[in-house]
Amino acid sequence: MIALQRWVGAGLDLLFPIQCAGCGGAGTIWCVECDVSIVRLTEPQCQQCGYPLDNRRSCPSCVSRRPALRVRSYARYKGPVAQALLHLKYHPDRRLVSEMGAWLDELHVREGWRARVVVPVPLSKRRLQHRGFNQASLLAEALGRCAGLPVDPSRLKRVNDTRSQVGLDPHERWHNVRQAFQAEARSFEGADVLVVDDLFTTGATLSACATAIRAAGAQSVVGLTVARA
Repeated sequence: MIALQRWVGAGLDLLFPIQCAGCGGAGTIWCVECDVSIVRLTEPQCQQCGYPLDNRRSCPSCVSRRPALRVRSYARYKGPVAQALLHLKYHPDRRLVSEMGAWLDELHVREGWRARVVVPVPLSKRRLQHRGFNQASLLAEALGRCAGLPVDPSRLKRVNDTRSQVGLDPHERWHNVRQAFQAEARSFEGADVLVVDDLFTTGATLSACATAIRAAGAQSVVGLTVARA
């Protein structure tokens, strides 16, 4: 089966030559030039949301509302990273997913978190049927393979088909996803959970997920995203 998948993959590569998801250059899904251009997020950062502080003493992102979990993001949402995430939103590219999964694993190791299960931010049934895949699930699975952690997309569900967050101001984003997610009582009892999404904008979605997971008995919840707006 694996051999067949490799042959099919090789055939597709011949028919559709690999292009960099960041710049469109030929030959690889993520080129050296795009990798060098990544603005990676490192310390000093807000201990809660990961906002890059530079010389700031306080985190402007957490002044009005703090996320209900600690979050870290790999890079700034700009340039090739933004293009790559836009590509992934509509094309479930296995090579790009593997690349980004390695980024998330690097973050996970650096933070020293002791998560025991990885959970992707779920899509509504309608959006999942329309798109055909959930990019957060693909990223979670790639991270799980790198980190040797189980991935469980079934316990956390999106129970409200909310409107898109695009174009909403911060207050509207938090209100939009309030009580949008749910997990069965005690389904995360005693678990240390790592929630994965592609992009951190205000933290509203990840916070809503964390609130539902904690209500289901989780011991701790942290979050990772590929990029931060």
